[in-house]
Amino acid sequence: MEQVRVELGQRGYTISVGAGMLAGSLEAGLAALQPTSVHVVTHPSLWRTWSGSLGPTVSGSEPILLRPGERHKHLGAAASILGELAERRADRQCVVVALGGGVVGDVAGFAAACYLRGVRFVQAPTTLLAQVDASAGGKTGVDLRQGKNLVGAFHQPSAVVIDTQTLATLPARHMRSGMAEILKHGIIADEAYFEFVTSRRTGRWRPLPDWLEPVIAQSCRIKAHVVSQDEREGGLRAILNFGHTVGHAIETLTGYRQFSHGEAVAVGMVAAALVSERVCGAPAGLVRRVVDGLTAYGLPWSLPESCSDDEIVRVAMHDKKTSGGILRMALTPGVGHATVMPVDALVLLDALRCHRALRPSGNVHG
Repeated sequence: MEQVRVELGQRGYTISVGAGMLAGSLEAGLAALQPTSVHVVTHPSLWRTWSGSLGPTVSGSEPILLRPGERHKHLGAAASILGELAERRADRQCVVVALGGGVVGDVAGFAAACYLRGVRFVQAPTTLLAQVDASAGGKTGVDLRQGKNLVGAFHQPSAVVIDTQTLATLPARHMRSGMAEILKHGIIADEAYFEFVTSRRTGRWRPLPDWLEPVIAQSCRIKAHVVSQDEREGGLRAILNFGHTVGHAIETLTGYRQFSHGEAVAVGMVAAALVSERVCGAPAGLVRRVVDGLTAYGLPWSLPESCSDDEIVRVAMHDKKTSGGILRMALTPGVGHATVMPVDALVLLDALRCHRALRPSGNVHG
């Protein structure tokens, strides 16, 4: 087991990473919180698969079931959790447990932030993407028709329990999606980490590779370091959005049906690398390194034909990262480093047009 601490004073918490964590650490963590009641938010197939691996405190509770998928990450889903908590007469000393991927964690965390003006919750992420990204940091929320994560709250979990065994049944596409966020962490913060991960390239996830657990822990360390310095994204934390500006636009324009979140971020990272060349002097080889890293894990990197460049820019300009009509993007001056800079819409449009012209091999410099 590895443990990573998110240092936020009284709101600080520990991320525990290891095999079999659902059976032990989750139960122990809940016991330490001494809740008056425990309410597990999950979806039906996950409950059928993992309820038998949970301790008595969790397995003995009646789950609150959500439909899986980004399309169901909306205000109605949060309202259903809130209504159920009220029906159960849950009080301020209850604990909500989010057992699932990023959608479950975001919606359950948002409901926990709203119920009685805030109750405790524990993240038990079951997908690689959620384990290295959404489960830590306290960002919770839901989508609107106009865009992704436009309604939400910062609400830190009391603990994050990452059981790597939950990945053993995860489809390969979901594993690849998680690798996109892992590669992102290397690009923005740790060049050696990026090189290590790209050198492990694999399409085989059965059995789970022995390097995966320490990689998850390192991604958690990178995110914890950033969040500990900037909890509410007033500055530094925005570097974690590398690839998300264009990625979120693509998700919105395709109705969350064509791409998983990780796949959309993968495409967005190539666009961000092209913008980085234009705005902050990134070296000419950056785009190739990003494309090669994504290709190593079979991730998409080309812009979808169904989304025009103008549409992508239009949606990006309405992203929550836009302020006063100015789009601010997470960029990199070189692998292992990141910054946040204002980006003119015409610069982004030019980068997207060059993105369209990229080919799988040869010169990909924009």
